[in-house]
Order: sequence, then C-alpha cells, then structure tokens
Amino acid sequence: MRILEVAMEIALTPQILESIHQRFGFRPTRDVAMSTSVGGIGPLLRERIMAQADEGQDVIGVTLLYQTTWIQSWFDWGQLHLEKREAAPYLRETLQDTGIELSVTMFDGTLAKTRVWLASYGKGKVYFLDSPPITHVVYPSDEDAPPKHPNPAAWAEDVRRRQSWLVGRGSLALAKALGFAPDFTIQSETPTFFAHHRLIKDEFQNDPFFAATRYIFNDHTPMEYAHPVWPKDTLNDLKVDVSGYIPPAGAGAAGEVDVTRLLVATDDGVFGVAKKHGRVMRAMPSLKDYSEKIESITNGVHVGIWRAPDYQSAASLPDADLLSLKKKKKEELLDWVWRHYGLWHTWKEQVMDKGVVLWTRRITGYKRIDLLGQLCKDPSFKRQFLETNLVLLIGGRIHQHDDQAQTMIYNLLDLISQDPMLQERVVLLDNFNVWMAPRLFQGADAAIMLADDGREASATGFMKAQLNGGIVLATDDGAIPESVIFQGHEKSAPDNAAGAARVNGIEVPYFHGHPRVDGLLKAFKQLHQVLQDPAHHAAMVRSALAAEGQVDVKRTVRESTLYYQKIHSTPAPTPTPATSH
Repeated sequence: MRILEVAMEIALTPQILESIHQRFGFRPTRDVAMSTSVGGIGPLLRERIMAQADEGQDVIGVTLLYQTTWIQSWFDWGQLHLEKREAAPYLRETLQDTGIELSVTMFDGTLAKTRVWLASYGKGKVYFLDSPPITHVVYPSDEDAPPKHPNPAAWAEDVRRRQSWLVGRGSLALAKALGFAPDFTIQSETPTFFAHHRLIKDEFQNDPFFAATRYIFNDHTPMEYAHPVWPKDTLNDLKVDVSGYIPPAGAGAAGEVDVTRLLVATDDGVFGVAKKHGRVMRAMPSLKDYSEKIESITNGVHVGIWRAPDYQSAASLPDADLLSLKKKKKEELLDWVWRHYGLWHTWKEQVMDKGVVLWTRRITGYKRIDLLGQLCKDPSFKRQFLETNLVLLIGGRIHQHDDQAQTMIYNLLDLISQDPMLQERVVLLDNFNVWMAPRLFQGADAAIMLADDGREASATGFMKAQLNGGIVLATDDGAIPESVIFQGHEKSAPDNAAGAARVNGIEVPYFHGHPRVDGLLKAFKQLHQVLQDPAHHAAMVRSALAAEGQVDVKRTVRESTLYYQKIHSTPAPTPTPATSH
C-alpha cells in the first residue's frame, strides 16, 4: 500500500535534531525543532509515518521547509519576548538534497521554484518543499509581513494560501517526479485542501497518474478557525471546483463554500482523532448530513521516542523499586531544568521533595491556562496551592498573532514576578520544543490536559506522560476517556481503558462545559494526597504504564490500515454531495 501523508507541519526526528546539535550547537537545534512543530500534530505525523513504514507500508510525507521560526522567552520582570530566528540554513546543511527542483504553477499563474529535500523517518521518508519567500514561516500572520507593508493582513492571507497551494499541488508534482502513484493520500487538516487533485481546475485535475488515488481527510482541530468558509471570489481565485458542493441547511451568503464540508463530501474517508472528536465532528451543523461517513481513529505516540528506556520493564518492579525509579527520573529532570533554564543556585534543592506537574500545551484560550492565572491571583487559592507541595513546569507555543494567549501569559508573568514563592513553584520554560520535550515527560509525576468541552480533538501530551508512569490531571475531553480512568470513575470505565480499569487520573470537572479554578485546585490537592501515599501512588503509576497498548502509535496504525483496506476494497463512488436542502 502506497501512502502519501501531506501536512503543514511534520516534526523532525530525534536523529535529525541530534545531528544539527552536533554540528551547530544548542540554540540552532532548539530553533529548528520549533520551526516544524507548533502543536501536537507535528510529532503525531512524524510518528505515524514512522510506524506505518515499520508495518511495511510504502509511505512518504510531504511538508514545507520553513525559513524562520518564532522563539519565545519569559523574563523575570513579567515580560514575554518574541523573536524570529533563521531555521532553514541549518536544515539545508543537514537534510539530503534530492536534486529535484519543481516548478509549481500557482493559482495566479506565477511559478514557484521549489527545491526538494529529503530525510529518513525510520523506514519512511519525508520530503521538504523549499520555496522562499512562500515558505517563510509556518502559519504566517500580520507580524510576519515585510516592514512597512501597506496591508500586513492581506499579505499574511496571501502567503497562507500560497503555502496551502504549494504543499498540496507541490505534493502532486513531487509524486509524479518520484513515480510514486499513491493508493491513499492523507490530508491532515484543511490547509492540505489542495492535495486533492480533482478539487482544483488545473493540469492535475484529470491527470490519469492519480486516477486510482483515494483520499482521506484527517481532522485535528474542532475549532471554527480551522474550518474556513470561502466566498465566491476566493473560490474563483483559487480555481476550486465546487460542482459537487451543496451548501448545508441555513447556509450563509450565496456562493460561499465551507471548505471542511467540501473535503468531507469529496474525500473517500474521513476520521477524527479520538472517539469523542468523531462525535463532535458528526454533530457539527455543517457536517451533520455526512455523519455516517465520519469515523474516528485515536491518535497515538511513538514509545521509542517518548518513553525513558528505564520504564521498559518497570511494571514488573516491586512498589518500592518502582517509586525509587520515579524519584530518580524526577531528580534527573529537576537537575536538567535547573541547568538549562538558568534558575537560581538553590532552586533544585528547594523543590527536590515536591511533586512535579507538567503543563506543556499549545497556549491558546480554549486550553485554559487562564485558570492558573486565576489560581495565582486569588490569595486563598494561592495559599491552598502552595500547601499542595507541587511544582508546575509550564511550556507551550504562543502564535505570534494570538493576542488573547499573550494577554493570559502577561497576566501570569506579572503575578509570578511579584511573588518569590510562586517563582519557586511555577516555572515557565522558554521555547518549549519537540527536541527537549521527551526529558520533561520522562521525569514528571503528572501532566495536565485541560480544554473547554468538545474543543480538544485528541491531545497527545498526556499519552507521553502515561508511557512514563505519569498521573493525568484532565478534563474529560479528546482522547482522555480512552486511556485515563479518573478516581471515583472505575465502575463506569470503558472496557478498553487503562487495561484493567485501574485508576490513573484525576478529573478536573466541567461546569456548563468549562473547567473552573476550584476544580483545578481540588485536582492538585488530590494529586498531593496520592503522592503522599506510596501504595496508592505505585498503583496509579502501574495503571498509567498499563495504558501503553492504547496510547502506542502502533495501535493507531493498525486501526488506520484496517480502515484504508476497507475503503480500498470498496469501489470508488462517483463523488456526490449530501442530500440537498
């Protein structure tokens, strides 16, 4: 089976990053790691490609090689520093030059000269399309526009469209150059819209080379910004073939097209990345009449990348030895954090006896890091938190144009900068990135996953914690119900969850669809109690480790392969829209 994975971001492998580290040092490696992975989808695609190749699939990935990346630093006086850095020069010195140069005809008739680079992803391959200035930065915004540009917003929108077109039509041009006729093209998120050859009126639309290709849409973000609606002028400019599109009931302006709806209608298969995400997609007003077509395959993570080797046989250890191993890995983590983030000379000793909790998520409103700001601001909540004897390590990416996220971080930094106790117990980690992240998950006692109800597609950070015996503090969203059993919920746990349905998580409950600061504080208190009880703690560590079969990307690939085989064995239907309204 030949599989083509197309995505705007595919994280680099540890081997690539270590090679850059050996040649160029720490800072360039960190910057490069940040250039290809903004959130969880970058590592997910990396690891799915590797696991598919391990299972004998002939799989290649296609993404863009970004010239720059945004780094972010926190200052003691309560300020956030954003700065753009070069990344592509280091990658061009590290990746393999294929010698392939594509000339991709853009929607406006211009030619994008594109150099193609290659990297091994285990037994798989990933190709990087390099076409400055289109491939300037991932998800460009107003802040990325050239100095004194008269309309930065229009510039950013144009570059985003050109990137989407380049990764889509460029993947088709590359497939032909390689002689790689895919059985399946997997389009991850709507920016890969243009990878579907029949949807665009150009030279690829009726190309017999892709006649047998089946398309799968893999959605990762149940958010409005990821499901755009294009007006008629945009559709015409981008040469979109809307002949098979019927708008949903109650549609907006005449001629508008919901891009996600068009992909769902046209592609041969559609899946969300968790069972709950599949339900959320099927309930969307714009997708309800395609609900029978939408399935779910839950994300997984690569055990070899994220699990510390010490945990490979940890489940067989006696309780005392298991907790000694957890303590050892935590001490290693605290030493590493102390050295890499320039903390004061006594910090490590001050926190060595405390529980360590990761809050390493992309920083945006619906992931609710604002609750931490509320906790730190209220004197009573803050006092109760400090009594829990926990240390929070905070890391995540802020988009350069996300004013809401920046405001939440500014407010949090202001509170921490004025309180020495909070400075000890809430540590913000500069430039969270995929290269350094495994160390964090391998040493932490617990990890947080919060989201407003139905807003998290899957989440994979908590899975990385579980591979290392980490307890999960979470809302009941995304893939949480599939491998996390909350205290008090044992009897209602699904059959496939956490092996023998032993407790491995602590719930932050919803109140009218939103987590609250009092619920978060209660979860911290419960975690503190667990860490004080060796028998209870060891049991939860074992249950976390027992979730490996569910969170392993190998399980994801097995389910994906069965899904693809089912589609492949079914005659390709003539594309037809849902029932007209």
